[in-house]
Amino acid sequence: MSAPLVRGGLAGPLARLRVYLGEMYPVPQRLAMAAVISVSLATVFARLHDLEARWLSAASLLGAWAVFAFLLVLRLMDELKDLEVDRVLFPERPLPSGRVRESDLTGALGVVATLFVGAHAAAGPALGTATLTLGYAVLMLHWFFVPERMRPDLPLTLATHTPVIPLLLLHLVTLFANAGGLGPRDVRWPAVLALVGSCWAGFFAWEIARKTRAPGEETAYVTYSRLLGPRGAVMLAASAQTLSVGLGLWLWARHELSPAFAVLATAGYLVAVGGHLRFLRAPGPGTSRLRPFAEVQVFGLLLGGVLA
Repeated sequence: MSAPLVRGGLAGPLARLRVYLGEMYPVPQRLAMAAVISVSLATVFARLHDLEARWLSAASLLGAWAVFAFLLVLRLMDELKDLEVDRVLFPERPLPSGRVRESDLTGALGVVATLFVGAHAAAGPALGTATLTLGYAVLMLHWFFVPERMRPDLPLTLATHTPVIPLLLLHLVTLFANAGGLGPRDVRWPAVLALVGSCWAGFFAWEIARKTRAPGEETAYVTYSRLLGPRGAVMLAASAQTLSVGLGLWLWARHELSPAFAVLATAGYLVAVGGHLRFLRAPGPGTSRLRPFAEVQVFGLLLGGVLA
């Protein structure tokens, strides 16, 4: 029999948070992803500005922490804001099932948010962008103070929530620029915005892919395939992925990045296209899981950046 999760002092909340993280935010995988994102952007940024590209540096480590901590902040916020929906549609999850308490998550949210900002105390302008990015996330937590308007409107939620990702990426740009001794006027903004846009488009496609279902799988949970139809949802995701790889290949050609960047970015894109075609030919439970294909596309782009 497993040990009970109700204990005195800090032991109880920590044990419950361990359960939560294991199911909803597995730390080893998320740390690895955060490291890849940070190193990828740092490497391409260095190549764009004729700086020494180092995988391991104080800036890349802080960048990895920033990504890991901020995405955990978003995960915790989503858990709290979607509690009523999850009680109906996903009662087995840690919070609605009672295996984790709301107070556990609000406490963890406060600690992680503080550590996210505090880690940038000596990072110059990056402290300001970290605070700005966190502030935008707080607006999302409160549904921009118009929950009755936003909760039922998935397209409006998408339009107002997805900017948080480019804000995080631009925060990393600020961090890397500061580490390289570059001011705002020294940054090659057309190339940097193409880099940020390429990554953002890939993450946008991931968001669409994870909420795409076959017609027979639709439930009360609002998905993009329910709003746009399976073909419409796939075309939206595919368009974003095409933009992602297009911007990436423009960067590769314009700034002479390594061939590995072009090969990996293109390979990831082709895998995603294959997943879309497979689903459109035979929509069903066996083909509707487009999220892994979207993850391959993003990972190909990021790994290409690591090797740029």
